[in-house]
Amino acid sequence: MDPSETSPRIKRAQQFAIEQLDERRLLSAGMGNTFAIMPGTVSTAGSMTSVQFKIDPSQFTAPRNGKLIVGIDVAPSTANSPFKPYIVSVKSSTGRTIMAQHAMYSKALVKANKLGSPVSSATLVTLPVPKAGHAPVTYTLQVEGANKTTGSFLAGFYLPGDTTGKGEVTSASLSTILSEVGQNSTSSKYTFDADSNRDGKITMSDVAIASKNLGAKTTISPVVDVNLAAADSGSLNSRITDHKTVTFSGTVTPKATITFTEANNNSPGATATADATGNYNIAVPLGNGSNTFKVSTMDAFGQAITGTIQPVTYSTNPPTVTNTPSTSTTTATS
Repeated sequence: MDPSETSPRIKRAQQFAIEQLDERRLLSAGMGNTFAIMPGTVSTAGSMTSVQFKIDPSQFTAPRNGKLIVGIDVAPSTANSPFKPYIVSVKSSTGRTIMAQHAMYSKALVKANKLGSPVSSATLVTLPVPKAGHAPVTYTLQVEGANKTTGSFLAGFYLPGDTTGKGEVTSASLSTILSEVGQNSTSSKYTFDADSNRDGKITMSDVAIASKNLGAKTTISPVVDVNLAAADSGSLNSRITDHKTVTFSGTVTPKATITFTEANNNSPGATATADATGNYNIAVPLGNGSNTFKVSTMDAFGQAITGTIQPVTYSTNPPTVTNTPSTSTTTATS
């Protein structure tokens, strides 16, 4: 992730082979309307890795019944990896296993892709949202590698029924899903985000899941936007400036912290907190010469995003635009 531009909007304990299909068909990590992406590593064969996340009432709105459905999927961090991560369970803060729902791929999809199991890689869990003003609730996602494989993975979280990427499930979302009933992952009219349970086909089950999630909303986002102020970019937009302190602004998850750390300790860096709409402004001091900043964010969900932006150079003599007047020539005529 390089936040200097815009960062990207990613089975139970059964020992079966979990093959990778085309990611758009089966995996939400890096695909579809994923509201959070969290990394992890299974370093020892046969062991489980835990990833914690929080449901904070200031960042989530529940449907009428006070509970929202969250979809979770996992994928290897790198393409074509032999690592086959799968979700073992989701546990509450007291250690209780949350009942999870797994869809089944169609027989045609299993046969076409030579799957060892028809169980979808995506997991759906129903979680209560604390009332406003109450403390967030922590949950633990447990991931293991199938067939004792090891490696790094990405866990992608999404709201089933969010067809627009706005982090909400609306009546229009339900209409979109309903219009695609009967489509499958090989159909031209199939859209990944209408597939609520990520099983490669859109049925009334997807409509039912989205209906239960109607009204669900989140402000959590995997997107970090970092922009250097135009006044600090230099006259040639070269990022070479004679300003000892520069200003960065952008958007991130509301109330998330954002930290600038200079890679070579050339600057003390700075930390700020985004406002309730996700906007931030941060004044960052520069050291002499080139400054390469690592930008790190942490939000209420527990999602950490880190990336390095383009260097900003402090110089007492930055390049400037020189306007050279044109020379006119007069030719005498007789």
